[in-house]
Amino acid sequence: MPDESQHSALLFLERALAYFASLGIKARALMSDNGSCYRSHLLRAAGQRHRLRHLFTRPYTPRTNGKAERFIQTS
Repeated sequence: MPDESQHSALLFLERALAYFASLGIKARALMSDNGSCYRSHLLRAAGQRHRLRHLFTRPYTPRTNGKAERFIQTS
């Protein structure tokens, strides 16, 4: 995405959910760090609309964020 705004986070979420749905996968949860774009009202409303449980990594705990990154294989 071009930036880390709430609109980019929402667009990414919608695209990811559509992709997963095309594969027959129903997302139940979203895990993110505590960035402002993930704490926005816009993303919260989208999560509620899609009935997603939003999990946040613990602030200042790299181990938790590392688990999330390892799960999605970004590090």
